[in-house]
Amino acid sequence: MRWFRANIRSGAWCALVAMALQLVLTFGHVHARLGSSLQLGVQGQAAPADGPRAPIKPLVDHCTICTLIQMAGAGAPPAAASLPSAVPITSVRLTFEATSEPTPSKPLRVHARGPPIA
Repeated sequence: MRWFRANIRSGAWCALVAMALQLVLTFGHVHARLGSSLQLGVQGQAAPADGPRAPIKPLVDHCTICTLIQMAGAGAPPAAASLPSAVPITSVRLTFEATSEPTPSKPLRVHARGPPIA
């Protein structure tokens, strides 16, 4: 346990660096949009002599990180916790009756003193 307490500062720095690295890698990635130049290259090809050209398929990004971010944002919020139904509360009137007189307490034989004379 002493080792953990002695090295807590370096462990905290490692955790901060790991979290920063995770955020940079998750939200800092960039998708190169090469679709327009690739489609232009496909359109510029000569058509085969025996038939029409095949339709051009649009390029689709399948980025796992972007998909997971979109899925997390589109998720349904969790259901509210169901509380038990309320129990009806009724008021009860409490009454106290004195059936006998309280007995007087015995006198104490202690005499209080003042502070000592200095």
